[in-house]
Amino acid sequence: MSLQGRHDMCRMLVILAAMAISLSVASGSALAIGITPGGTTIDFKPGLEKEVPFTIINNEHKDMDVVVYVKEGPYSDWVALYDTIMTFSSDDDSKGSKYSVRLPQSVEKPGTHQVDIVAMELPKEKEGGGAFVGATTAVVTQLLVRVPYPGKYATLDLAVSEAQAGEPVNFFVKARNLGTEDISNAKATLDILGPTNEKIATLESGESGIGAKSMKEFKLTWTGQTNPGVYHAVVTLRYDGKVTTAEKNFAVGNLYIDVLSIDVKDFRLGGVAKFNINIENKWNDKITGVYGNLIIEDDNGQSVADVKTASTDVGALERKEIYAYWDTEGVKVGDYDARFILHYSGRTTEKDLKTHVEVSDIRVDIMGLGAGAVTVETTGAGGTSNMIMLLVVALIGINAGWFFYFRRRSEQR
Repeated sequence: MSLQGRHDMCRMLVILAAMAISLSVASGSALAIGITPGGTTIDFKPGLEKEVPFTIINNEHKDMDVVVYVKEGPYSDWVALYDTIMTFSSDDDSKGSKYSVRLPQSVEKPGTHQVDIVAMELPKEKEGGGAFVGATTAVVTQLLVRVPYPGKYATLDLAVSEAQAGEPVNFFVKARNLGTEDISNAKATLDILGPTNEKIATLESGESGIGAKSMKEFKLTWTGQTNPGVYHAVVTLRYDGKVTTAEKNFAVGNLYIDVLSIDVKDFRLGGVAKFNINIENKWNDKITGVYGNLIIEDDNGQSVADVKTASTDVGALERKEIYAYWDTEGVKVGDYDARFILHYSGRTTEKDLKTHVEVSDIRVDIMGLGAGAVTVETTGAGGTSNMIMLLVVALIGINAGWFFYFRRRSEQR
């Protein structure tokens, strides 16, 4: 069968299975099949003919049929498939196929043009015939054809390195000349803006040429005082009398709210103790929905209180007081272990406490206040790294203490 005949047959199969496409979105079997590579990029050349391989992966190792088709679009006739139906057994990890690309002699519209090649698991029929049953999965590999612009034409991509507060921030500006002529002089200027769009810093690169259909990367480094928070970068490329820009948000450090102090005033045992909890937002933007849990335990580890503060918003770099209330009826004089856990934006800051209860006073000591709190991300693994770092710092301090201790003893001898 000719390639065109295979293409027509594929279209008919797609029409029969079109009802199943919507099922793939809501289906739990969204990873039943995979496809690699996700995309292939080629530069336009008049009349170019090229074969592009791809692989379909049987992730669930099951028996299935997969239909392959070219999604209809303005450039779909550039692609012809070699296989329109691929049959997999449970023993097949994957199967390879390919499609041929045949480009026209010219393309009127410059830029990047996309063609989608879709692989879709065919739903099974009921035993004895009848309607299709079950859900299907569809995956896509893309053909991207870059058609050059006449003259000089640059585009920008901006990447930003991760950095903690006080560390340098590196910006990588990728300038691509998609035109047919070389760029003689190009220079990148990057403005860093704060949360209220105030300009904080301006960085400039040196000048450089960029060849036709080539790329040049400019590296810029911000070494100023970087506080934790979200910033906005605007990069401008000026080249041979033309200008293009790109923008991107980036973060420095980790979103964090500290617990500064906890105290109780005007207390009488048997009454309701009001805990005044002072917190500080170290982030340069408002954090909404902040609340805390105060958990108090007796000597046996049994909870005698588990109270929650009201939810509140904390402004950028703001200090704020929130309150927790503990009904002490039936509570005895003595020392209690406690924890205060502050919740915000999927993270927590936790403080271990020693609570000393007297008849007319409650004193709250925050354990390890000088060392700061450990911030744990509840939506990822970043908290583990912070905990390990804290332990490493503690061990270094202990080892240093022993070193000076033994050195002093040796000198005394």
